[in-house]
Amino acid sequence: MSKYEIIVHEIKTDGLPDMDNLTGRVAFIWDGAICSGWPLYLDDPSDPESLLWEASEDEMGRVKFHGVTHWVEFPKPVWKLS
Repeated sequence: MSKYEIIVHEIKTDGLPDMDNLTGRVAFIWDGAICSGWPLYLDDPSDPESLLWEASEDEMGRVKFHGVTHWVEFPKPVWKLS
């Protein structure tokens, strides 16, 4: 069994993930589930929660999500956790 520490970030306080440095290590929380994915773009730049997110293909098949308030940082790329 392996143990990993993850960090849950609130967008309002911590901002958005730096995807250049966190590729593969970001997920978002939506409807009570952690979904591997990444931020796409802001509908309204003054409201970071208007950001659309895209889940990785293995999660939801390119569905766009909105209303995300928290994102998760993994210690290494998700595909290397197992």
